[in-house]
Amino acid sequence: MNIEVKPKYFLILLIITVFLFSFVRDFYFYKNDFPKSYSVKFIDNLQERLEKQTATIKNHEFISALAIGKRDFSQKFRHDLAVTGTMHLVAISAFHTGIMVFLFGIFFKSILFFVPLRPYVKNIIMFFLKIAASAYYFLITGASIPTLRSLAFILFFDFFMISGSFPHPVFIFFSSLAAVTLLIPGSSISMSFLMSALCVATVLKLWRLLPKSLVISLVCVSTTINYILLVVSATLSGTFSVFAPFVNFFVIPVVSLAVPFVTLAQFFIPFSETAARFMLETADFVIAPASFLISFFACLAEKTAVPIVQVPLFVKIIFAASFFSALYFRNKIKHISLAINVLAAIPFFFGIFSTDEIKRSEQFNGKAFCVKESVSSGRIFFDKYTKNPSFNTYFFTNIERFSAECGITKVLSVHFPDKITGKQERAFRKKIRFKNAKFYSRE
Repeated sequence: MNIEVKPKYFLILLIITVFLFSFVRDFYFYKNDFPKSYSVKFIDNLQERLEKQTATIKNHEFISALAIGKRDFSQKFRHDLAVTGTMHLVAISAFHTGIMVFLFGIFFKSILFFVPLRPYVKNIIMFFLKIAASAYYFLITGASIPTLRSLAFILFFDFFMISGSFPHPVFIFFSSLAAVTLLIPGSSISMSFLMSALCVATVLKLWRLLPKSLVISLVCVSTTINYILLVVSATLSGTFSVFAPFVNFFVIPVVSLAVPFVTLAQFFIPFSETAARFMLETADFVIAPASFLISFFACLAEKTAVPIVQVPLFVKIIFAASFFSALYFRNKIKHISLAINVLAAIPFFFGIFSTDEIKRSEQFNGKAFCVKESVSSGRIFFDKYTKNPSFNTYFFTNIERFSAECGITKVLSVHFPDKITGKQERAFRKKIRFKNAKFYSRE
């Protein structure tokens, strides 16, 4: 029988210390990008074989992202994912790893059922089998930081269960976060890591408070996640999609049915390409309605997108802190935190009163867009799931032309997928439009 126990105060203090150490290290001393992939020849070969199998199926962009973490999307598909708020479905994280671990938990338990060993020994063996499966899954899906974070959380949870007692899931979640930030330099200041952490922390608490109705729960969770992501959406896209929760409500169940088949293909590929192909084709058939719904609702979602502005860092901190205080505390603290959170959310939406339009670029094949915030000022965003453009003469000519088409004579900020160098920033400063601009990266 598993008994939930409260964590010791020194463990809580240790986690806080690790977070602070990791943040100071990454913010002040870590100047390079953290590792985005780990090259293992055996895994590279399997990824190539999986990619070859996905290339000829109808929804190959969707399936390839789920199978090997490759997000080489067409302009239309990337745009549809962005405006409908469903980009998280193609970024491997807790949603996908949870399904994988659940499947293999059942599989390993079924095998060990017939082995004449004590239950405690079986649990230990199953735990190490899950570690091996998780390591393989982490590598074959592109070795992303959110994937490592979600796997660490699941394995921490399993580790405590072996002893028959475990701390509150939220404590385990923060333990896994601390472990990842300590082990992976740069992860504590990664935008994708922050997004993933905010979403999971919200779901862990909210899911236990919601009614048993799956429909109500999905809508509430999706809406709440879109709300807490205001702190990063201002940097990622500059918009808040009012329609996104409803699109997610229809799409998430469909993708949930397709992911297990993709997972089986990932584990079948070392032994049989035929079996892996069959699983991928099945996943393609199952996921087809999700692709259709994302494309169908993209236009409506874009029309209902609300522009949000880039607020100071202290406003973001107040917003996030008050949100989780309202979620995790009770009585007067909850009510006070809720009031503060509403007040902190208002500055994000100042753009509603000053923004004329949100315009996609022709110069960059639709991979960038501008958000005009006043008569002459605005911001430029490059899509998150693309690489930085080549910083050559043509690029600076195109971005100036794009700024002019948007009616922006004073660029407030430019948001890139990756960090730019000091040399590139100085080249921007030479342009009058970008003289006082701020430059943000998504990592």
